Formats: sequence, C-alpha cells, structure tokens
Amino acid sequence: MKIKKYYNNILVFNPAFLGDTVITTPLLKALKALFPNAQISFCVRPEHAKLFYNLPFIDNVILFDKRNTQKGFSGILKFANELSNFKFDLIINLHLSLRSTTLLSLIKDTYLIGYSTAVLSYLFNKRIEKKQELCEVERNLMFLSDLCDDFTLDEAKKLGAGLETYVDKTIYNNTTSYFLSTSPNKKVVGIAPGSVWATKRYPTSSYIKVAEMLYENGYAIALFGGKDDIESLDEFASSFKYPYYDFACKTSLSELPAIIKSVDLLLVNDSGLMHIACSVQTPCVAVFGPTTKQLGFFPYDEKSIVVENNNISCRPCGKHGGDKCPKKHFQCMLDIEPIQIFNAALSILHKD
Repeated sequence: MKIKKYYNNILVFNPAFLGDTVITTPLLKALKALFPNAQISFCVRPEHAKLFYNLPFIDNVILFDKRNTQKGFSGILKFANELSNFKFDLIINLHLSLRSTTLLSLIKDTYLIGYSTAVLSYLFNKRIEKKQELCEVERNLMFLSDLCDDFTLDEAKKLGAGLETYVDKTIYNNTTSYFLSTSPNKKVVGIAPGSVWATKRYPTSSYIKVAEMLYENGYAIALFGGKDDIESLDEFASSFKYPYYDFACKTSLSELPAIIKSVDLLLVNDSGLMHIACSVQTPCVAVFGPTTKQLGFFPYDEKSIVVENNNISCRPCGKHGGDKCPKKHFQCMLDIEPIQIFNAALSILHKD
C-alpha cells in the first residue's frame, strides 16, 4: 500500500480494557511498516503499560491515569498539555468516549482520526466507520484506509499480522525448564476461570470437572488469574483434588505473557487473558456466553477454538456481558457441558 502523506510523529490512543489494548497491536505494527522512520507512541492505562514496553514497533508508551491522577476536567486539561508537548502530527483515536474526544480535540496542529460512532466525532478531521461485520482488529486496521491510496484490508492484515505483547525470554525459558523438570513428558494446560464481567464466567465447578478429566488423561494443570478473580480462584483451590501449578495472584502482568507462552493450551473465558494468549501464540479453548463472534472479539488466531451455546436466541445480551443474566436462566453458559470443553482441548493438544 502507498501512503498519501508521510507522518513523523504518530499517537495511537486507546486507554481501554486490557483486551482492547492488546487487540490494537496489529494496527501499531502496520503503522510502523508504513512509516518506518516515524515515532510511534501508544497511550494506555498505567496498569497495562508493561505489556508494550520493549516492542520494536512502539517507540513510546504514554500513560493516561484517567481514574486517578488525571481524572476530571482538570486532569484532561493537564494531560492535553502534556500530549501537546510531543507535537504529534497524526493521532488515531480508537476510544469512543466524550472524555477522549474532548482531550484529543484540545491538541492543536495535528491530524485527528477517530470512529464515526465516537461521542462528538464531528471534532475529528476524519471519521472512520466502525463496520460491525469485521472483527475489532480489522476495524482498527480500517484507519489505514484514510492514510493509503490503494488500501486493501487483506494487505493491512498482512502488515499487522497477529497480536503481540512483550515476552521476557528469561522468564519464558525458566518456566519452560520448570515444567520439563517437574512434569516430564506432560503437556501443561492453563485454566483462567475469571473475567471482569460475571456473566462471562463459565462456572468454576465445570472448569474443575474439565481439569480433572485432563489431569486423569495425563496432562498437567496450571491456574491463572488476578485479585479480581479471587472468588473463582478460591473455589478452584478448595475443590480441585489433584496437584496443579498455581500462578494465580502470584505473577505481575509483565511476567504473564512469558508464562502463558510456556503452557501448551489455555482454557479461558472471553477476557483479556484470552487475547494475551493469542499474542504469544498459545492456543485457547475460549468459552463464550453472553458475547458472540459478531461483536468482534473472538480469538485472533487460527489455532484456538470457541465453545458456545448457539441454541438460544438471546445472545448477545451486551457487548461486555453484565453482572446478572437479563433472562435469569444463564443458559448461554450453564448448557455448555464440561465434556465439550474437554473434547475441544484434546482436539488442539493432539495436533502437536
């Protein structure tokens, strides 16, 4: 693809949920390929930043602490001044909120692109349609259509390739060696039973049944999750009857990609950990309940398998799920049998 104009200092703005930021990496890689001498900056939440340090296609990671030190209108004004000092000549805004549009519209002498569905999108120099038939990675890559004369989505996807996060090679090698020495001749299956949204959580009791079947068939089990998943993690710890590797609440986000890369498969809900697994080429069995492929956030790879209940008409019930099932039956998750997850796991594990 041929660019219309060369930009020297580019900001991609997406201080969103964990998975959303990981999904942004193909766009960042494509931009670096198209503008190899440009400075590419990525604005994210502080808690996600370490996933993106040391990646060759990102020159600067900028932190927007919108919930703490930079919250409110005074925080927006202060942060707008900070961003203005970078003298960006191109800003791509992937966020849809009033706060983001207001913030970025305060930055002068820059070409600002955003989604047409963003609040106050008329403030952008160019608005890009957020096509619902595409996955989120492809939607983001559509921003390149305004920057290239001969844009094609297929070519943009080749430039962007897959998701990517920073992998600490020392941690990866140490974890792989640890698994080899403690579980020789066994593949390791990770299980991440948590999610920010309650209705996105496949029942932990069912994950336990899957884990028991896998263990009894010769696979080692590793548990993943953070402090927000403590209820699911405690249930797993108290009920799973076999030994397992416990990484839950024991690893930092910066360590997580390397450790997840060390396992052979991850069983996971529709969550940020699913996207991290894809970013390090670890296949997933992803359990989807209230959300569907049409929302655009399925695993962005060719190895993973999604298990879902397609026999009910109320899916999807929201972009993010929710705290309770609106229909009060939760059949999207409860009707999925553990044997379905187990069989999907075996179909991936037996390919190697």
